[in-house]
Amino acid sequence: MNWTEYLPLAEKTLSTQFNCDDDFHEKVLHAIIGSLTEVEEILENYESGILITDINKQGSIAEEAADIFWYISILFRELDIKNHNYKIGNDFKVDNPFDTLISFTKLNLKFLDLLKKKIFYNKEIDRDIMIDYSIKMHTLITRFCNLYNTDVDSILEKNIAKL
Repeated sequence: MNWTEYLPLAEKTLSTQFNCDDDFHEKVLHAIIGSLTEVEEILENYESGILITDINKQGSIAEEAADIFWYISILFRELDIKNHNYKIGNDFKVDNPFDTLISFTKLNLKFLDLLKKKIFYNKEIDRDIMIDYSIKMHTLITRFCNLYNTDVDSILEKNIAKL
């Protein structure tokens, strides 16, 4: 079967249902998509050789990381996560900023896959898995900032002032 033959047959299998009938899933989806788009901006900075860690510089790593924290805050509010004490073990590669960012991205994509299954196939999502992923995301982006000696409390404060 060639590509031209494949296209109409594949379209017949497309789910046209949208099972996002509550505010919760919309907000969680917003958080995951937002986090991923901020990662793209950080990666663009890597490719351009821009590694500015000053939160006041538009497009800096610190500014983009702060924006990621803003998106993660949506998850923490929606999932009622107050605090956590997760420590990164051997689950992720975190020896350098780039590996940490890749680990963060892969975790986001796993979360996005859960949402895809809910929204398009109406599969239930285990809330405990969402909580686990959210806590790990928070820990990974904190690790990313720490690798750049970036004070997380400071960038959070400046992020709110910016917004």
